[in-house]
Amino acid sequence: GLAGGCPPRRGGAKPLPPPPPPQLQTLWPAAPQDAPRPTPVPGADCVGSMVHAAPGEWCGKKKGADGQSSCLSQYELNYMEEHASELEKGLAAIAVPGCFPHGVSVATMGYFRTGSTLLYNVARLWAALGAGQGLVSGFGCRDPVALGIGLEGTSTARCSLVCKDHEAKSGVAGRSTVMLMSRRDPYESVCSRKLMDIWCRLRQKGRKTQASKEEKAELHAKCIADPALEAVEAQTQCKELMEMQANIYVQRQAKGQTIAYDVLLSDYETSPKEPVREIAKAMGVCPEAYNDPGLINLVVSMGQHLHAKPDQDMGITQMHDVHTDKQRNAKCLALPEMMRGDPQCAEWMAANASAAANSILRGLLAKQSDKEKQAPSIAFC
Repeated sequence: GLAGGCPPRRGGAKPLPPPPPPQLQTLWPAAPQDAPRPTPVPGADCVGSMVHAAPGEWCGKKKGADGQSSCLSQYELNYMEEHASELEKGLAAIAVPGCFPHGVSVATMGYFRTGSTLLYNVARLWAALGAGQGLVSGFGCRDPVALGIGLEGTSTARCSLVCKDHEAKSGVAGRSTVMLMSRRDPYESVCSRKLMDIWCRLRQKGRKTQASKEEKAELHAKCIADPALEAVEAQTQCKELMEMQANIYVQRQAKGQTIAYDVLLSDYETSPKEPVREIAKAMGVCPEAYNDPGLINLVVSMGQHLHAKPDQDMGITQMHDVHTDKQRNAKCLALPEMMRGDPQCAEWMAANASAAANSILRGLLAKQSDKEKQAPSIAFC
């Protein structure tokens, strides 16, 4: 209520203090081991098919021919059968009550072409191992409370959710138990956009009428033929990705939450076991499970198979095509120099797309802080 107009509180409870203004140091991802660990939601066991509000294409929503709800791919099922003995200890550990936080909702985010699909699959597999038939998972994040996930007193309270998206919508930003991010060398992300032919396109923003097919073709032809115009395109694409990253961080921060872990794609190549372990920590999995060599090897193997065979089990993995160094070298060799021509992009590139080096994010935070300073005095009842 407004100052002076707060209603009386039961039991003489004191009014809540106003939230502090956003601070840069509260925004950056805390190490998962230092973040509060999600805990299981009390209630009866839940099966994914009970989450009626979940999209029909999500894994776990429908029962298979065997009558089971599952978010495990065929490769994962085969691996678990072939390596049953080495997985026995880890699977027993994650099944112990309290090891996996049943009722958790995990939103995996990232700007375009960052490896967010790999992040999603690592989180999905950990959750499938821990939640079993109680997991629903897929693309296009939904408000977990609207799905009844994690909401005490509902029949679906102990179902768990893992989703993938490129924007943190309101209910997702504020109500997801855990939010994870992915990032990548900006050059590789921008190059992927070029290889997908999302490049030198006429942007409709600010136009009152739709551009004609001829206008679009003319601009595209001029852009790809002129290095100066293509440099502008590369820098524009870079800053559009910076804006995507910034918006996710700010939307999460605005709801009083943080990003639990922001993984760099190249870490999966240089030290794959580390991000696999850190993602499980951030999700609230217990140390006995996330430190188990058998489970870690399973998740690492899944990621390697995903890269080698992206077209398998796409209904579960949400995987898409991957690009090779040969493709990048053929069409993108000039991009790094072009992108560094913009100071904002150059700073971000030098820091491997770290949120701390995102000047657009810093600007949004400054505006948010100024708005709060100018806001009228309000008593938080």
